[in-house]
Amino acid sequence: MYLRLIVGVILVGVSMVLSGCNGARESNEVAYIIAMGLDKAEEKGMVTVTYKIAKPSVEGSKEAGGDAFLISNTAATIAESLNLLNSTIAAKPSLSHTKVLVLGEELSRQGLTDIWGSLFRYREYRGSMFVLIARGTAKKFLEESKPTTNMSPAKYFETVLSSGEESGYFLRTSFHQFYHRLKSRSSQPYATLVGINPQSGKGQITVPTVPGGKTNGYIAGEIPREGGNPAEFAGTAIFSGDKMVGMLSTTETRILAMLLGTFHRGFLSVEDPLDPKSYVNVYLRLGSSPKIKATLKDGHPLITVKVLLEGEFTNITSGINYEEESYLKLAESQINNVLQEEMANFIRHTQELNSDVAGFGYYMHPLFSNMQDFLDYNWNEKYSQAEVHVEINTKIRRTGLMLRTIPMEK
Repeated sequence: MYLRLIVGVILVGVSMVLSGCNGARESNEVAYIIAMGLDKAEEKGMVTVTYKIAKPSVEGSKEAGGDAFLISNTAATIAESLNLLNSTIAAKPSLSHTKVLVLGEELSRQGLTDIWGSLFRYREYRGSMFVLIARGTAKKFLEESKPTTNMSPAKYFETVLSSGEESGYFLRTSFHQFYHRLKSRSSQPYATLVGINPQSGKGQITVPTVPGGKTNGYIAGEIPREGGNPAEFAGTAIFSGDKMVGMLSTTETRILAMLLGTFHRGFLSVEDPLDPKSYVNVYLRLGSSPKIKATLKDGHPLITVKVLLEGEFTNITSGINYEEESYLKLAESQINNVLQEEMANFIRHTQELNSDVAGFGYYMHPLFSNMQDFLDYNWNEKYSQAEVHVEINTKIRRTGLMLRTIPMEK
């Protein structure tokens, strides 16, 4: 009898304690940081941190870009910067809903080892937040980024980073993925490249079109356009170790997506093989995961890459009937040649920078009896010496809403 009473009292007491909300705060008592930017400060050994903070009272309102504000400070560490931020605003800063971490170009080229450990260790930093590398400074990017659609800044970052799979022109990278590659001895880190466009209608071609192609490569901030949000997501920042060593253009990023098996879909324009003044548009997607095989010959790495693509005609300006079997092979061959050239240039570029962002090192693992032997081989140093053979196989599966192309009468 007494035992049941004692157990009952204990259970009631425990349930009251466990259901308590001792640490609860009202939403207007918390400053939710949507985005955080890190830049190298002018003072030696200091870092400039920029916070984009949501206004709880208007979060999700219809005022485009008007539901957040920016605060910047300079400190010796990120932790000290958070202390200074807490002295600036009335609410408690919270990183639990941070969507993006933006790193300035100069800081990224200097090296991220000292910063990354502190970010990964503290519990409020989410492994799912996205990593962006800003051309120029992260502060300017966050200041100039003004969504033109009626959505909150948090939703804007989520939406735009998800849209990258529509073209393959930029790849989203989570904080966890970046850190994993940073620690890996089989690949190198990469992150989304962002920048501010002057919106003058003029741009700068980063990678010119290859023979037979119709598509130039651009990086963020250099796309020829006017109007809209000045912020651009285009291209990829690539690293060797913890240091940024270069940038990939939009077309090179698409090739990287194909090698990683993350290319979902996108348009490609090539010269008409029978009428070079005209062009053929196709809508491409991966037909299967890329087939990558690695071997060693006298200690020299040899890598074979086979990529299967499936496509759909979306425009044939010459009016030639490429739906016909004999002509279809010509169009497929033209696409293969263009993409093989782009992939060869991509590999050459990354080897010059000694940055295996495609992760070929993972395919080297079966060639060694144990992991220590692979680590002793030092793949990240051997990548620049690797011989890589590329084979693209394109199959046009669909012809759009037209069964046969008939030229228009002039």
